[in-house]
Amino acid sequence: MSDDARKQIIFTAGVIIILLALGAALLPMEHGLPGRLIVGLLLIAAGIVESIAAMARRIHKPSAAIAGIATVLAGLRLSLDPSAGFFPVLNMVILWLIVRTAALGFAANRSKPPLRRWFRIVATVDFLLAVMLLAGLPIALIVAGLFGPTSEIVATFAWVLAISFVANGAFLIAAAPVEACERD
Repeated sequence: MSDDARKQIIFTAGVIIILLALGAALLPMEHGLPGRLIVGLLLIAAGIVESIAAMARRIHKPSAAIAGIATVLAGLRLSLDPSAGFFPVLNMVILWLIVRTAALGFAANRSKPPLRRWFRIVATVDFLLAVMLLAGLPIALIVAGLFGPTSEIVATFAWVLAISFVANGAFLIAAAPVEACERD
């Protein structure tokens, strides 16, 4: 695959993930579907896009693939479990963020600047989101104040997903030219 094709695939993946972030941010306006299903489907879509971008990379394929696969698996777990309530979803999203943090942190340690900085930024964002969820930051109150009553799952995780997706999408867009042609 040519460097231009790699660059375009990674860049396009970043744009798609940012569009998914916009969708996640608007989730509190949706009232017809179960929250765990909406969150799960968003994770599946983002994970597939991230996995496609991982295949276009040269040297960060394993860590990028782990992050993408973890996203798909978390989404599948939430989508396929009709009995998943708030706490199982909370645990799955925290686990997803921690796995992504570890995979991206590993990639940062193996990268050269400027990719190292971008990997660290995305890993830090995901880590801080996991800490916020663990600390019980009442994100749901902010969302409920802005959008009115909504599913507790959607209210809590919509913006967490949106923030993580924006960080990841921005990383892919900014790093596409470098990532596409980086050599061992």
